[in-house]
Amino acid sequence: MAYTLSRILATGVFFVRDWLFCPESVAIFVAFLFFFNVLRLLRALFICFCRWKYKAEVAPTAAYKLKDALASNHLYEEDKNDYRRHFHEAKSHDMAAFSIRGRRKTMEDRFNFISHNFQNNHSVYAVFDGHGGEFAAEYIEEQLFSSIRKEFVQGSFQSDPDMVKQVLTSLIRTVDAQLVCLSMDRFDLSGSTGIIVFQKANHITVANIGDSRAVMCDTKGHAVALSTDHKPSDPKEQQRIVDAGGFVTFNGVWRVAGVLATSRAFGDYPLKQRKFVTVEPDFQVYDIKESRPHFIILATDGLWDVFSNEDAVQFIKERLDEPHFGAKSLALQAYYRGSLDNITVMVINFKKKRSLQRRFDDKQKKQLADETNEAT
Repeated sequence: MAYTLSRILATGVFFVRDWLFCPESVAIFVAFLFFFNVLRLLRALFICFCRWKYKAEVAPTAAYKLKDALASNHLYEEDKNDYRRHFHEAKSHDMAAFSIRGRRKTMEDRFNFISHNFQNNHSVYAVFDGHGGEFAAEYIEEQLFSSIRKEFVQGSFQSDPDMVKQVLTSLIRTVDAQLVCLSMDRFDLSGSTGIIVFQKANHITVANIGDSRAVMCDTKGHAVALSTDHKPSDPKEQQRIVDAGGFVTFNGVWRVAGVLATSRAFGDYPLKQRKFVTVEPDFQVYDIKESRPHFIILATDGLWDVFSNEDAVQFIKERLDEPHFGAKSLALQAYYRGSLDNITVMVINFKKKRSLQRRFDDKQKKQLADETNEAT
């Protein structure tokens, strides 16, 4: 037995000495390392070349093609009848919105609004950024606004901002619970962020779920953030996720459980069931009689990926007199800058709103004076 082991050991030693460490083997190994690193370098150069070529093709050629297509309302001719899959625009007396699919294969952004009612002095504006499919954003947009309209009819919204926050929180939780149940039945994994601006009298209440953003241009023309992005990179959000038994990973982007790049959202039922993701909104309240904002921008992260708050406000300040209050121009500019996501921009024009409110008040006073004169 010992003799056999010694023979095997001796054979192994001779093999290592005569074959593995012979000059020929060392030369082959060195040549292999050299060619392997050359191939890695060539691959990196090829990737850089492809990116440069793509950028050269996209800007400005693709941007101007897109602009021309939008101007003629013939974007993506093969599906021009299904406009919501590609771009959508809307305008009222105090608000304009523009939403574009951009470089994504599907359109998952949604927006909705209840335009300013001068008699009751209230309005609602919201933008939703879907992920993992269209279903969640579509459902939330429709059901949440349907619920808000019902509460308006019932008179649930009072001028007190705390009451507004309570009602909005209740509606958000209820609609999300319905979405989660429906998504489980459908095996639908989609979710959506949401940014909602609610105006009642002289107060605006901003409710934020996720990483869509609201930015205000104050009376001095400065950019003021009205929301804080809910990102897994935020230490408070990380701690909440860890306390719930979850984890956060980083692979170029911070993600909840290695999946979701936002830490709060509607839907996302597999993560919602484990409480890794929550739908609890953050609120900020502002007195617009004191701050007298010029406008507010609501937008999905397709805009904020390529625009800072200050850049976006400055851009709109120079274009607020455009038919779409600059919303369309800003969304297209985000596309030109290379945004890879769906892009939705909504601009609420408070300068226009105040002007119209004064006209309405003057008209009411005149009618009241006429009625008084007739009575006397």
